[in-house]
Amino acid sequence: MTVTDLLQNAQRVIDAQGQNKAVQLDWSVWESLLAYLKDLDEPDATEELLATPGLVEAIDSSRQRLQQGRYTRYEELKRQV
Repeated sequence: MTVTDLLQNAQRVIDAQGQNKAVQLDWSVWESLLAYLKDLDEPDATEELLATPGLVEAIDSSRQRLQQGRYTRYEELKRQV
């Protein structure tokens, strides 16, 4: 499976003005993406990705919001735009 295949499941989060704000991935897709990066010839790719400032915190924050039910489904956002 390629990164392109994995990212086909990405969901855009947009604001009321139609501006892109974030991208969401299913947890299984995220884990598959990490596994894919670990398998690359460049062994430090995953570490570099995880070293991106704020990435781990953003993932944790997103996970907490999801667990608390604080999210909007794509279908609802689409109806609002």
